[in-house]
Amino acid sequence: MEIFQTVAIILGLTALFGFLNERVLGLQQTVGLMVIALAFTLVLAVLNAFGITSLFVQEQAFVSRLKLDESLLNGVLCFILFAGSINVKARALGEEKWVILSLAIGATLIAAILTGVALWALLAAFGAGLGLIYALVFGALISPTDPIAALAILGKVGLPKPLEAIINGESLFNDGVGVVIFTIFLTIASGTQQPTTADALIMFLREVLGGVGLGLVASVVMHVLLVRMKDYGTQVLISLAVVALAYGAAELMEVSGPIATVVLGLVIGNYSMPRLAADERRPFETFWRAVDEVLNAMLFVLIGLHVALVQLFIPDWPVSATSAILVCLAARWISVYLPLSALGALGALQADRVGLTNLLTWGGLRGGLAVAMALSLPESPEKGLILHMTYGVVVFSLVVQGLSIGRIFKADHLKQLLKPAS
Repeated sequence: MEIFQTVAIILGLTALFGFLNERVLGLQQTVGLMVIALAFTLVLAVLNAFGITSLFVQEQAFVSRLKLDESLLNGVLCFILFAGSINVKARALGEEKWVILSLAIGATLIAAILTGVALWALLAAFGAGLGLIYALVFGALISPTDPIAALAILGKVGLPKPLEAIINGESLFNDGVGVVIFTIFLTIASGTQQPTTADALIMFLREVLGGVGLGLVASVVMHVLLVRMKDYGTQVLISLAVVALAYGAAELMEVSGPIATVVLGLVIGNYSMPRLAADERRPFETFWRAVDEVLNAMLFVLIGLHVALVQLFIPDWPVSATSAILVCLAARWISVYLPLSALGALGALQADRVGLTNLLTWGGLRGGLAVAMALSLPESPEKGLILHMTYGVVVFSLVVQGLSIGRIFKADHLKQLLKPAS
């Protein structure tokens, strides 16, 4: 009963906040949901400061029971990634494959290391120290991007399909890459193992290539079952089961579950679904579109509610939050510009590299995955600071970057980005 009540409360709050956003704020849905949930939590925190403690204490107890890190990283994430990837056209990704791969792997790795090293040095200069390895852990968890809000906003002003493919493709794969890098750095930080550079490289390749292989195997299984079924309900059950089992198998095999799920979704969306009859394909697509909308909406509400678990006013909090935001923006810009410049030098990209880098930097929003990874950290003196900085970057990116990106990048500007700068 407790599980049912918990889900009912989350759904109720999500529906209420969604109604308030549409009727009052009018913001892009995920941003609006997070803003209202955040405001709700902050109001309770203010009441708590004035002695009205019961509501805030109840919220803290509620969100602590949710275990966002476990429910997202070990469960819900697989359905979000599959739902997001089945509607991505493989042909569009293929046309921009070198850009997408260089960003998903190269930019994510560069951003993780740059963010960690720069933040470690900057905080040390201000006397708010964070060990280098934990700074790298933070760099890894904050590097993956969440394009939902950015794509929705840019789509209204006229986002060209190639740019949409680049933003979508990078985010689909950098989730898995970011989790792998995070796992490697966290393993070193925990002291359970001290892998060499070769060990870390082998671990990285095993996770990535193993995830791709598992995703391909799972897609064959799902395809064979789907095309033999004519009942829509059975097809949905099969898809849910294969996605969940593939993600669970990835954990047991110690390969990347997010990458396996994305590969599975791409194959099913581009190879299997076109082979279904129209009256079978449409309800299947509708179901997974609804799953995508509902789970993402609930996730952004939970991001706002989980602020209740963050100690907002830690020592030197303005320095740490501001430093994290500035370092993440700078590291993101450099990590995007370097691969794009390399592709340009090789003749694989004809584009306004500075303009494209600016778009991908300001549109590189952070979301629930970063918060979940921060919450998953073992208890340590560093966890509070990392969680605080994570929320600072996530809230800034969603509210400031998310709400301003449509005003900064207009349709005419977007159309010129994949052409050489004059």
